[in-house]
Order: sequence, then structure tokens, then C-alpha cells
Amino acid sequence: MTTILGIHLILLGIGSFLLVFKAFYFGGIYDTWAPGGGDVRKITNFTLSPSILFGYLLKSPFGGEGWIVSVDDLEDIIGGHVWLASICILGGIWHILTKPFAWARRALVWSGE
Repeated sequence: MTTILGIHLILLGIGSFLLVFKAFYFGGIYDTWAPGGGDVRKITNFTLSPSILFGYLLKSPFGGEGWIVSVDDLEDIIGGHVWLASICILGGIWHILTKPFAWARRALVWSGE
């Protein structure tokens, strides 16, 4: 019943991994924070630490901390895409292999008509 959602999550995860592969293996990506006004560079060591990456979500969106916009490191952005791709692909597999809970089957309309 939720196979379509699962397939779309997997496709989003693959797209996120494509950005990671582009940054890591295939030519790099544009870094606006590079000295001299920006440059294209390969990412050689991306951040996978959950405390750093998910710490951006725990900042206050109000005031001077900047919330998600405070990310100023390309390694953190690519590492976040690794996490995002993994979560999307695992969620997609879960949605393909399982049926919705009983309350969801009763509450939602499952007809495409």
C-alpha cells in the first residue's frame, strides 16, 4: 500500500548519494567559502559525526545562531547528505516491505481514483 512512497524515498536517497559521489569522486563541487571568492574542490573527508550534524537542528532558529543556515563547512553539508541518503533509502525499503498500521488504513483514503 505504501510502495509508491517507498520507491520515491529510495530515489531521493539515490539522488543524495549522487551529490556525495560527485563531491567525493567526480570533480568536486563549488565551495563558496574557499579563499579568493570560491573554488571547485573535491571533498576528501566529510563529517559523519551525528553530534555535529544533528547539532545544527538543535540550534535556536531565532537570534544570532542561524539554525540550519549556520552550516559553513562543505564537509558538514556532504556528511549530512550521507545521513539523509541513508535514512531515505532505509525508510523506502521499510515502506516497501511493510503494510500501514491499522489506524492509518482506516483513516486514510487508499484509492487513486
